Amino acid sequence: MASTEPALTDVNRMHKETLSDAAAYWRGDIRGPRLSVVAEPTYRQLFDHTRPDLAAVADGAVECIRADLASGETHVVPTVYADFGTISTAKLYGGTVIPPHDGGGVHIKPVVRDPGELSALRACPFEESDFQLAVDLHRMVCERLGSDAVFLRTPDFQGPMNTLALVMDQEELMMGMCTQPDAIHAALDKITTTLIDYHQRLRQTLGGGKVIGNLWPYTILPEAMGVGITQDMMPLLSAEFYRDFELPCLRRIADAFGGVQIHCCGKYAHHLPALRDSGIRILGLEFHDPFTPFADVHSVFGDDIVYIPYQLAETAEKANYVAYAEDLLRQGTPETRFWFAHATGSFELDGLRNCIRRVTS
Repeated sequence: MASTEPALTDVNRMHKETLSDAAAYWRGDIRGPRLSVVAEPTYRQLFDHTRPDLAAVADGAVECIRADLASGETHVVPTVYADFGTISTAKLYGGTVIPPHDGGGVHIKPVVRDPGELSALRACPFEESDFQLAVDLHRMVCERLGSDAVFLRTPDFQGPMNTLALVMDQEELMMGMCTQPDAIHAALDKITTTLIDYHQRLRQTLGGGKVIGNLWPYTILPEAMGVGITQDMMPLLSAEFYRDFELPCLRRIADAFGGVQIHCCGKYAHHLPALRDSGIRILGLEFHDPFTPFADVHSVFGDDIVYIPYQLAETAEKANYVAYAEDLLRQGTPETRFWFAHATGSFELDGLRNCIRRVTS
């Protein structure tokens, strides 16, 4: 504990500098690749999802924060990962939580089958939501550390279409976009309003610009810059359906918060022209090898956004992540902003550091 106290005491200066640097990077004032490494938040989702043991989660968060403070890594601030599963936004509307099985994540049963039932959807009060749990968890961690200089990653901020795809039977949702589009549009609009309202209330309750992005990726997104949001339904939608149903909702969210950093770990290159032409402020895009090639994204957005690359080892074309990263760096320009955001234990991080130095020197 004693070894971390100086860092916690000096947070006002240190963290302001880190957040200011991150904001400059998102704006494009700073260019080129960067690497950030956080302690692996192994406490994520490791509890009974029907009755989360916040005390145990807080203990795990404190351990990770102390490891981050002791690491000397740049582009890192003390952070709580309020991860209650990918169902946090869907759970606002009810549904039975299905605990995770070995090798899988937490799920939830849909509460709607017919699009005609969507008009009856009502979100639970903020006080009964995972957003409130995030507030409670953050306060516990601050109490344990004796400091409020701790930041938060939001409960998994699933986009409106992702949320609806968990609230409603997915096959019926797909059919409903064809047979009852007005009902689907109305439901998405209602969900978007709730997501904006609850996210804003979370920020206001914590105060002080404490939110620094979604659970994933591990970049730092200062609260004033925008929000991190998940768009994992993108691969399942045609370009037309994504443009007509989801983009208007995404635009509302981006306008409310100043911009969006998008997570999607599948094939979504067919949506890039619509995203570019939407008028939405896209801060950054996460993309995964081999599903969405960097060249496809870069050909549309150039060096205007931040690129956050990941690789799924079991399907990767390159032998390892360092080789993949070196290939990316050679495809980009000196102005390209690759943010390699990883956790300890991911792979040989020193190899990635050396690769970045070698290619950019």
